[in-house]
Amino acid sequence: MFTSHTTSDIDLSKLADFEHQIAGHGGIQHTEDQSVLIKPLDPRENAFYKGIANNPSFKPFAPAYFGTICLDKSQLGHPATHLCIENLTKDFVAPCIADIKIGTRYYDLDATPEKKARAIKMASERTSSVFGYCFCGLGLPGKPFADHDWITKLDKESVVTDALVPLFQVAEDSVDKEYRQTTIQKLIERISEYRDVIQKSETRMFGNSLLIIYESDPDRVKAGIGRLVDAGIGRLVDVRTIDFAHSHWLPGEGPDEQYLFGLDNLIQALTDICN
Repeated sequence: MFTSHTTSDIDLSKLADFEHQIAGHGGIQHTEDQSVLIKPLDPRENAFYKGIANNPSFKPFAPAYFGTICLDKSQLGHPATHLCIENLTKDFVAPCIADIKIGTRYYDLDATPEKKARAIKMASERTSSVFGYCFCGLGLPGKPFADHDWITKLDKESVVTDALVPLFQVAEDSVDKEYRQTTIQKLIERISEYRDVIQKSETRMFGNSLLIIYESDPDRVKAGIGRLVDAGIGRLVDVRTIDFAHSHWLPGEGPDEQYLFGLDNLIQALTDICN
């Protein structure tokens, strides 16, 4: 991790494109040691990350935040100010990754009528309207992360058969069925813990995702068994909430019910697969 450093330690001449991005708008880079991601700044996302520091129960479920950095726009061709956050894939050898958007609502509090209409239409065409979650990206070892148009067309049946099942089939194929079951069980536990935090939080997170990562390298799994969700080296499974460009801390507003609906259905889907 990067917690013992500051953004002044980043060598801008040695940034590289982030190879494990499976959703979003692109433009994300990482530092030479791959510990930190550098992504274009969104002021609202930056504000939300700052708020996480004041919410100790929420903090373990988000990437570590290291502030902002100004890049040389003329050299890199990107907006000058960027966020610096933890690279969650750094300690994985052969990561299986899923980006799952949570909630039934995509539009922000200040969305124009046009944006609201587009967002409602988009949600209605995906499993978000039925389950409160949808796959935005799926990255499996040996398969390219690009060309994911198919994933936006998943319906309430194919989201299980074509996304959730293949995601965990890798664990069984690369290690064994017991590892598959243990991985899913640990994910259920972790997401359930996160759900309890959300139930007590007064947030609104639109367009936010859960990033699920687990290790599929058999040698790494053998060496790391027993530390399935520990932080740092040895971690085999991780779940974090990401993408806060449309997220808010709203004291006094109570929990986000449309978001909880999505988490509950995702937990149920994982439980069904595990069983």
